[in-house]
Amino acid sequence: MSIRKIPTTILIVLAIVGATSALRCHLISYGNLNDPNAITTSTSLQDCPIGANSCVKTIDYSRNVFSKQCQIGNCTTVTGATQAPANCFNSTSGTAVMATCCCYGDGCNASPSMLPLASSLFAVGITMFLFS
Repeated sequence: MSIRKIPTTILIVLAIVGATSALRCHLISYGNLNDPNAITTSTSLQDCPIGANSCVKTIDYSRNVFSKQCQIGNCTTVTGATQAPANCFNSTSGTAVMATCCCYGDGCNASPSMLPLASSLFAVGITMFLFS
């Protein structure tokens, strides 16, 4: 590589590094599902720390609260196994009914959704109908 090409190469590398930006997720440590202003605000979309490559939202339907954050690493299943595709899963513990959704891409954890809970209730209803 000649001396003349080194500055051009450095400029190209710096331009590529400068053009890439961190993942941006909605960050809300605690929100109330009954408060429409808390679900997603324009200021909640923020840069994630280096190494974060997925966004997560956790919804506690029994307390009507949610949180949104960045996650270091890929999405995982309910058992904790790493899983590349985005996913949602429900969990229950005593009277607590929780949904956790993981996704990839800027702002993908925008609003709490009733879909995970609704799909689980639908599956339970079908199962009860078929086996009763």
